[in-house]
Amino acid sequence: MRTRLRARLAAAAVAITAGVVLALFATTGPAVAFFSAGLFLDVQVQSPAHLVARGASVDVPVEITCNADGPVFVSVTVTQRVGKGIAGGTGFAEFGCTGGGQDVVVRVRATVGGNAFIRGPAVADGTISGCRPNVCGSETDSETIRIRR
Repeated sequence: MRTRLRARLAAAAVAITAGVVLALFATTGPAVAFFSAGLFLDVQVQSPAHLVARGASVDVPVEITCNADGPVFVSVTVTQRVGKGIAGGTGFAEFGCTGGGQDVVVRVRATVGGNAFIRGPAVADGTISGCRPNVCGSETDSETIRIRR
């Protein structure tokens, strides 16, 4: 009976020690990331996009979150099946970071000589790129969106 009690006490002590060690290391992660001034970039393509100039372009809403010093560059590429062909194009924009989420719009022009965009589903790929001292990076997102008038 004494050996069972000792085994239980030893198991409890190991579990408590492991919990304390885990709690110490788990709470220092965000603090280390905050004080090391790391780069944070995030892009989320939103839906719906809106037709501009009868399909010559689409305005694609994008949510960006970043802490870069200076501007960040956002690109959006849209690809859409139109009849037996494909409509596609890419748009670029430059924004400043606020440290929080920002809703922005990127205008994507249809490729010259290609099909115009129409109402319906499309695939949109977004990329955000930016820098902080001694570090640069980028993040991407790909979504199926709806194009509306």
